[in-house]
Amino acid sequence: MKFLEGIQKFVELITIKIPMSIRILFGVIILAIVGIAIYNSITNQNPPTNNPPLVEEYDENNNFLYEEFVFADEIFMKVVGINAVETEDEKYMLNLSIRVEQWNTDINVNQQDIKSEYFELRLVDMYARSNMSIFMEALANATFSAMLSGAIGGDINVIEETLGFAEDYITGSIENAVSNKNKVIKGDPNQFETFEPYRNNGVSSFIELSFLLTDEFLNSTQVMVLSIDTWDRIEQNVFLILRPNLHDYNVHFDFNGGTSSEIIDINISKGQIEELPTATPYKEGYQFLYWSSVKDSPETKIRDLYFYASENELVYTVYANYQELVPLDEYININEDTILENGVYTIKITNASFSNEATTLNKNDSENHLIAPQGSKYLILNVSILKTEGKNHTLDNDNDFHLENTYINKDISKYYGFIDFASLRPINDYSWIDLEIKEPGIYEFNLVFEVSENMSLVDNILVLEIDFFIGYNAVSILLKD
Repeated sequence: MKFLEGIQKFVELITIKIPMSIRILFGVIILAIVGIAIYNSITNQNPPTNNPPLVEEYDENNNFLYEEFVFADEIFMKVVGINAVETEDEKYMLNLSIRVEQWNTDINVNQQDIKSEYFELRLVDMYARSNMSIFMEALANATFSAMLSGAIGGDINVIEETLGFAEDYITGSIENAVSNKNKVIKGDPNQFETFEPYRNNGVSSFIELSFLLTDEFLNSTQVMVLSIDTWDRIEQNVFLILRPNLHDYNVHFDFNGGTSSEIIDINISKGQIEELPTATPYKEGYQFLYWSSVKDSPETKIRDLYFYASENELVYTVYANYQELVPLDEYININEDTILENGVYTIKITNASFSNEATTLNKNDSENHLIAPQGSKYLILNVSILKTEGKNHTLDNDNDFHLENTYINKDISKYYGFIDFASLRPINDYSWIDLEIKEPGIYEFNLVFEVSENMSLVDNILVLEIDFFIGYNAVSILLKD
């Protein structure tokens, strides 16, 4: 009543001292202001969103679930799994699965590490239709339903279901959204061990993250996102639903000179998660590597068939990429003889294998039982040397044997499996060090090399170089069957 009495006295005052035309205009303005105030007080609306319409735009720093983004130049990330569980105190635990892969295609290798502390939940400068608790409740219900149905099995992933409650989470375009670095939820700093993706170039790793939602976040109408951020990198935000405006599209497989009877073109429905086919095309003399979105372009390697479709029934063509295999008939391989010193020495590798354990001899003939350190394993080569009449030699571990990524007088860097590593000498082993190869006959022993746990005789090119006389007629053996 005091508010209305004040307005009445103010109107009486301006009626006496102000002309009629001005009084009418002023009265209209007053009535508009009062009307807006009354409407807001009755409806008790959430803060205005000021969000632009939800249109099909792309922002390289703001993405949705299952959309790949680049973190730190060569590191590709994608949130591939999501679920939520309601806790006993009626809060929620949000669980996310993230795929990380470094894909370096040039000589400049980014050695960025990945730490748990880089990942946080944050609120961004845009509003949802309702509190985040509504979104989390829908996510938890979807998770519970999936658990009851048993249809998914193993780790529960309700990523496709997020389209069903997208409107409770977001109402506008995510382009140019900025997170609030002062409102964050951190996960357990020990959720996963720090790792360096460049050490496994082209190989995907998966990390699991969990966040306990606070009341501040649950009661907020600001949109919650996963932020990946470091002091020296551009922040990346992931909105926690699939992109709501996807359309159906087709995928066409171009075998790029190869063939396949198992891989056929497919149609992918709106919001459907589709992985790459497990079958691979065949091209004689070549190894299939991966699919790319541009022909013969390693930089455009793809890791699944989930695309951002801006029109209905678009066709996406993906291209097979290959690398030439080593032509084995041009090289000395395992179980093949190589000749040293004009036939005085006939040397061959009779077997090559990997193990996490090995045994060598000390100088005093006592045994060393070796266990490979973390990240390593042992390559064990069985060596056979046939000695005939001629120049003698005493074996040493200075120059006689080296594990190389080069083959004498041949370029192998263009072939599938070539890797760049420094020359390796065998582990000291006096079962053969100081062995005198003097009398004609067969001499047999093992060479043990400590190598990376990721090395493979199938997928990598490894070469044993033998140099008994320091650069004079050295020979190579390609470690392939």
